[in-house]
Amino acid sequence: MSRKPNSASPKSPSTQPGPSLLAERSLLGIFVHVIGLLSGFVGPCFVYWVSDHEFTRANARNALNWQLFLTPAFLVATAVVAVPMGVSNWFEIPDVIEFVLFVPVAVVVVALTLLSLMAFVLPIVATVKAIFGKTWEYPIAPDFVSRVGGLT
Repeated sequence: MSRKPNSASPKSPSTQPGPSLLAERSLLGIFVHVIGLLSGFVGPCFVYWVSDHEFTRANARNALNWQLFLTPAFLVATAVVAVPMGVSNWFEIPDVIEFVLFVPVAVVVVALTLLSLMAFVLPIVATVKAIFGKTWEYPIAPDFVSRVGGLT
């Protein structure tokens, strides 16, 4: 017996296989977070500057904001660790003052460790979110790009 398709059954809505957002995304918009991981703020800044695709620009903006937060944070944290260590090596400092200097240095070393972990994990999270069509803002990065007039 051969079965004929039931013409009385309701038609399912026409859908295309795969994500419907595929046309709204770009590979550069997805990988700009990894580019930022490898190049610092230079890569996302360049992508933001040359792109006219909305999804790419939004992701480049978020990656640029993250890198603009991360770069000075690393520089300041490194200075906070290096200066007291250098001062204690160059000059004879009493043990009490060395201990007082040690406490903030230890706190900054812990913060620097967490920041280093976040520097690798958060761009990967943002890349995964971008794969699924989301524009994800990094949680602790301020929006520097909107503060600079004309870049929005």
